[in-house]
Amino acid sequence: MYSLQEIEAKIKLARAAGLSGAELLENRERACRVCNGIGAAWMLKEARDIISDLNPTLVLVADIHDLRYEDGGTEADRKRADDEMLENGLKLANYRYRWYDPRRYWVREQMHKFHAILREFGGTAFNYRGA
Repeated sequence: MYSLQEIEAKIKLARAAGLSGAELLENRERACRVCNGIGAAWMLKEARDIISDLNPTLVLVADIHDLRYEDGGTEADRKRADDEMLENGLKLANYRYRWYDPRRYWVREQMHKFHAILREFGGTAFNYRGA
């Protein structure tokens, strides 16, 4: 769970980077409740924390993705949410790191891996409704 101050910083960065879905963070109470870093809500918090700590640039795009997944919908909606996360991750890697910085390419590669995982296994998380 994030603080309101953390959500404000996420909104500012998402807008500056031109991320799709940035407006979803503006419902601050919902963002505080739903967004949990990288990983499905049913995963152990410790596992999500480790994955997020290893991929800090991608946490913001995962937060927007969490809000899309909470909205639910059809399989087409899920694909759009996953593809939006991919595009946002690539965009944020480019925004944060210059072309000559190897971190740009590492983050981009990680985002492609996460996208493949989402497409293969994300249906469980998309259809999951926690208590």
